[in-house]
Amino acid sequence: MEGRELHQRWISLTIATDVLPLLVNACSTACVDALPPGAARHAPLPHSGGWEPTQPPTDEA
Repeated sequence: MEGRELHQRWISLTIATDVLPLLVNACSTACVDALPPGAARHAPLPHSGGWEPTQPPTDEA
């Protein structure tokens, strides 16, 4: 991806029975927009990390 703008985003996806955090190296915002939604009970949209991403509420009390 030399010479292009790199769009790095985190996304949590379900793979078999596990949820894995994946770092995506996308070539454009259109590619980021085409990513699937995040796994249930995880950040619903791809994000760049930090304090901004909001996690869904937990069912635990």
